Amino acid sequence: MKRILYLLLVLPLLGLVSSCSDDKDLPQVSLSIDYTGATEADGSLYVVQGDTLNITALRAIPDEGTKTATLGVVAYFWDGIPQGRTALSPFPISINTTDMEIGKHYLGVNATVLQVDKEVGFAIAQFPVTVVASQSDMPGEGDGGTINPDTRISDSEN
Repeated sequence: MKRILYLLLVLPLLGLVSSCSDDKDLPQVSLSIDYTGATEADGSLYVVQGDTLNITALRAIPDEGTKTATLGVVAYFWDGIPQGRTALSPFPISINTTDMEIGKHYLGVNATVLQVDKEVGFAIAQFPVTVVASQSDMPGEGDGGTINPDTRISDSEN
């Protein structure tokens, strides 16, 4: 009788352990970034020193065949230094380049990603921004557009 009672107590615990999964079902998205105050060429954004680079919108684009996704808190980094954090959609930020050195820099984005039927994940992207001395150094015309940087999805912010 004790064995039967013991088995009845242990069986639910075995069911709990066997139903747990440690597989990560991370969001499947890429980032899309709308900007003004810069020109895109050769995979880099170009901005004139003293002008302001404006990120006007940041969006999560679900991979084909996956469900809708949205972003939570977004943090921006310039050469690894935090520039701002926002949880207000469309996640804008303005970066003044007056005190930036001329040359190549990197703008990083870390964003919390929430996608239907997926675990919470973090989108991490980084792309080059080249600060030039004058408008004549710009590689082309234009004052804005959309870029889709390479995006890595992780289960942590790092």
